[in-house]
Amino acid sequence: GIMLVGPSGGGKSAIEECLAGALTELGTKHVIWRMNPKAITAPQMFGRMDAATGDWTDGIFAVLWRRAAKNKNQNTWIVLDGPVDAIWIENLNTVLDDNKVLTLANGDRILMTQAMKAMFEPENLANASPATVSRAGIIYVSDTELGWEPVVKSWLQRRDPAEGPILQPLFDKYVNRMLDYIRLNLHPVMFNEQVCQVNTLLTLLNGYIKTFKDQSKPLTEVHYERIFLFCLTWALGSLLEMKERPMFDQELRSFASNMPSREDDTDTIFENMVSEVDMSWQHWRHIVPVWNYPKNEEKPKFAQLIIPTLDSVRFERLLQLSYNVEKASLLVGGPGTAKTSVINQFIARFNPENTSYKTITFSSLTTPQIFQITIEGAVEKRQGRTYGPPGGKQMCVFIDDISMPYINEWGDQVTNEIVRQLLEQGGMYSLEKPIGDMKFVVDTRYVGAMNTPGGGKNDIPNRLKRQFAIFNVPLPSVAAINGIFGKLLEGRFAPDVFNEEVVFVASKLVPITITLWNKIQAKMLPTPAKFHYLFNMRELSKVFQGVILATRDRFNKAGSATSFGGNVASPEGYLLALWIHECRRVFADKLISYEDKKWVDKTIFELCKDNFAMDLIKQVEEPVYFVDFLREPVTDDDTGE
Repeated sequence: GIMLVGPSGGGKSAIEECLAGALTELGTKHVIWRMNPKAITAPQMFGRMDAATGDWTDGIFAVLWRRAAKNKNQNTWIVLDGPVDAIWIENLNTVLDDNKVLTLANGDRILMTQAMKAMFEPENLANASPATVSRAGIIYVSDTELGWEPVVKSWLQRRDPAEGPILQPLFDKYVNRMLDYIRLNLHPVMFNEQVCQVNTLLTLLNGYIKTFKDQSKPLTEVHYERIFLFCLTWALGSLLEMKERPMFDQELRSFASNMPSREDDTDTIFENMVSEVDMSWQHWRHIVPVWNYPKNEEKPKFAQLIIPTLDSVRFERLLQLSYNVEKASLLVGGPGTAKTSVINQFIARFNPENTSYKTITFSSLTTPQIFQITIEGAVEKRQGRTYGPPGGKQMCVFIDDISMPYINEWGDQVTNEIVRQLLEQGGMYSLEKPIGDMKFVVDTRYVGAMNTPGGGKNDIPNRLKRQFAIFNVPLPSVAAINGIFGKLLEGRFAPDVFNEEVVFVASKLVPITITLWNKIQAKMLPTPAKFHYLFNMRELSKVFQGVILATRDRFNKAGSATSFGGNVASPEGYLLALWIHECRRVFADKLISYEDKKWVDKTIFELCKDNFAMDLIKQVEEPVYFVDFLREPVTDDDTGE
């Protein structure tokens, strides 16, 4: 047995394939069969005995081993491509020592022939026992041995020969310097191997250059450099937080030519894209579509109101670039940063006649088998062992919360091992008869979303990360939040319907809600006793959802004669009372001590005093409660009650 150990992207698989290819050229055919031992359970790997009938069913590894032992005219390498733990690899002890025999639970003994090799390809040997390590020849492949340059060279060799001399100097000039700067000075939200970041750069370059080639536009060196800088920014700097993006931009400006000019002082290269019309730099804000509030609806479906922002347009574009060149994408971000909304907006643009989609939401209880059954249920047999979406369509599979599955005691996330196998090899082993046949899934592309790792939230395996182009979705800026909820309230309380006092109060609500939200986030921090004190974008949206749920006729010019609850005497006071009620329901009801609740009440009234006239505040000192389950009394005609 041979073990090739090393980090993701170090070149382990390429070394095996080169050697097998070279030996095949010399005369004897060499084939590599890969399987991931952690993507299946131990009985599915080796075989299981039915306790009731005594029937024996071979496992996938046992089937592959039998086939390899029967194949006399070729050399077969069975590569076990997955994390090592002390259980499944101990079962191979008799294979790896001098006996060279696979012993199964039903008493079968299958001898290893001269034409067979057992190979292992783990990322590390943290869980391997000394018995295993002493039986195998171990080769460590460091990530610094090859680095990222061979990946780029082989990519350039497959491209148009005219592009090589233009792009190679750009890689030499920018990539190493920016990778070193990020490694030494910045703090990405999650770890990703350097070669994987360069792979993302190649993906984005593929996508962007393909867009221009499809439109038959000639590209000059200046255009190539602009495209390269855009892709470099989103490949290497995509995992940076908002506060570190200006530092990345500053370092890049210090030695790069052809950078975009700044419209504002806060602008960075992250706020710019290469225009598809004239290939010059263009600010993202110029392509954000205008959104109009559905004025005719009394009760709009709040969850379905999706307002395009600079971030949502930007990430949709990046998803599109990766999708066009059949590369999977992954959005990473905190809760409430609209990852799922962005991906759903992206999926909604597809033509349903030729593209279907499937959403799979992972939880801590999702097992590899559940995932496999879900994928198999979404595809149909095409021909032979090939499966694809029904009706000859393309399919986009969206895996939400991809980091949620349980991490076992060995530190392996087994559900994501089968996801990696599907993305890497394009298929999964059949668990039904015929066992051991690989089912290949075609015409399927993948997008994923996950929470930022850390603080009790899982990461995903490094070997899965390399299959994705990964982008960090930061929290929206105050300007963006103002833009989203400001548009909602402007549309709801339009000046042509409501009097100017109501419109004035409505215009103030967004900034003071954001101030309140920031103060609560800073003061009410989670502790072991108050672990649920988490206030994200969802809380903000719940406040405005409540404001928009209220029927509009009470705030109307004509409806101001109706009586209001409590001390409220005017429509604008009624709106302010509604806002205070919503803030109490969303923020104060979550808190577990009267002291904390009183602090929130006090903060709300301080904000009101800073922004509104005293007579308005007197109207809302007594709390007014709003509900959506009261109805007008029904009079019984017979009794008059």
